[in-house]
Amino acid sequence: MDYSPGSDANAILRLKCNRLHPCDNCMKHNRTYLCHYTGPRGMSKTESQSIQNHIQTLEARIQQLSAADSQLERSEPPPKDYTGTMILDQGGTRYLNPTHWQSVLEEIAEVKAYLQHDQDPSPEEDLEEEPSGKQVSGPVLLLGNQISSTGADLLAALPVRSVADRLVSFYLNCKESTLVIMHIPTFAKEYAEFWKKPEEASINWLAYLYSILCSSTGLHLFSASGRADGDLAEAFDEYHRLASQCLARSDYTTPGRYKMEALLLNIASEILRSSDTHIGPSVLLGLATRLAMHSGYHRDPRHYGEISVFDGEMRRRVWMCLSLLDHYISLQAGLPPSTPQAQSDCEEPRNLNDNDLDPSATALPPSRPPGEKTPILFPATLNRVMFACADIIRRVSAVESIPYREVLRLDQNLHELSGTIPPPLRFSPLAESIADAPSTIMDRYNIDLMYQKARCDLHRRYLTQCRLDPAYAYSRRQCLDGARTVLQHQSDIFDASSPGGQLGYTSFFFAPCVIMHFRVAAMIVSLEISCQSRYDLKQKQPMPSRARQEILAEREQLSRELERSFNIWKHLSQKSNEALKTAQLCMLC
Repeated sequence: MDYSPGSDANAILRLKCNRLHPCDNCMKHNRTYLCHYTGPRGMSKTESQSIQNHIQTLEARIQQLSAADSQLERSEPPPKDYTGTMILDQGGTRYLNPTHWQSVLEEIAEVKAYLQHDQDPSPEEDLEEEPSGKQVSGPVLLLGNQISSTGADLLAALPVRSVADRLVSFYLNCKESTLVIMHIPTFAKEYAEFWKKPEEASINWLAYLYSILCSSTGLHLFSASGRADGDLAEAFDEYHRLASQCLARSDYTTPGRYKMEALLLNIASEILRSSDTHIGPSVLLGLATRLAMHSGYHRDPRHYGEISVFDGEMRRRVWMCLSLLDHYISLQAGLPPSTPQAQSDCEEPRNLNDNDLDPSATALPPSRPPGEKTPILFPATLNRVMFACADIIRRVSAVESIPYREVLRLDQNLHELSGTIPPPLRFSPLAESIADAPSTIMDRYNIDLMYQKARCDLHRRYLTQCRLDPAYAYSRRQCLDGARTVLQHQSDIFDASSPGGQLGYTSFFFAPCVIMHFRVAAMIVSLEISCQSRYDLKQKQPMPSRARQEILAEREQLSRELERSFNIWKHLSQKSNEALKTAQLCMLC
């Protein structure tokens, strides 16, 4: 038979060719020298079989996914990695850990397109939004002191004694957590002495005084009646600038009395003025943490005989306050805390009033009972809850995934910690707190909000994974219950903060450090609603009518809770760009 290139026989062989050289047909008939296929040269039968095996493996994998999809239809599998979010920002990048509210949005398909559009403004928009007279938006202490003032100028800028007295008195009676870094009887004596000879005051102490004036003005500004006061806002900015200039003149990077206290109050004021950005306060806290460690605040004073008993206890209070601010801002910025608790053995301050402490004392009095409310009780209790929350964030944000048995162990520890909260600070509804001081109610809400945040952070990744594995149903319920509790707190607090309400004299709850709890909770509830739409209600297997009705009923309730939260965000959107963004995101879910 003619096997020349143009023959009919070779045409038939070409039809059976497997497109290798030599082809299987020519090899089978021992005619490899007659094979004219010019495909990939040099590929052996073994290599061909390897490719076929790989294709079969891929087909088996596709069939496996299809089989799983027949039980649960999903648009995309839940991520195995809990890597957080990387955001492109002004030509650079910004990282947020997995517990941040924007990381929750990454799992909500309905808002991905909105986020991508919102985070990628056009050059024209950038040009339009840039103000002509650009003001310093970062930390004033780091970026706003190009023009230095003399000591005489800083003294001359002080308000008259009567105004200063009112501001100082308001701060000393405000019950804020930062007040614990001050021993009020000692400060009162120094304050009286200052006005006798102001020119003899150290620049450190003057920085401390301006920080107090700024904090007091800021608290007025954040009250329900103070937000519309333009003069108050101007005074707040001016006192903050003067406090920053005093700190700069004191060379705050070197050790010195009252420098750390003034720096902490400066950071607290920076938090108040930075309602929509968290990078500046976060950088300042990192700086303050390093300076505190340089000064040894992270080590307990009992090791060092050079430090008096009184100064040692005040140092414990400073380190506790620094840790509180650090944890709050870290949660807000989506980063791990900068205070290295694993390297710190600083003990918790004792539950004492200022009158229990004497600068000349050689021994500390015993701590008051945990059921007795002192200025230390709230920040110390909140700090313990924050340490647990920070440990959870550290574990769930680690590069290596945390085993589920470890999640359950941390969950048990969290519940046990909740049982140790002192009776005066255990949460109770507003209706059962009509005889309690607003400051006490605020303390209870802050502690419970942090506890609920820890619950959500620990279990949130399983909110979607439980749709694939019912073993995670407990975590889904814990996360969702925590988020719904926070939204209920938001509603109750908002109503009570209106003029004439139980908390009408202050709107502290909607300051940047606290508003994060409400935002995360809203995003978690949005994620649950999205999962119900994408997973629970679209199963290919028939669902019992009762089960479907239960899902629809819960979905309706969640939607009402989210709508209630949306109305609050909408109300706050006039004061905060992030509140506006959160309201818009709630509308999309």
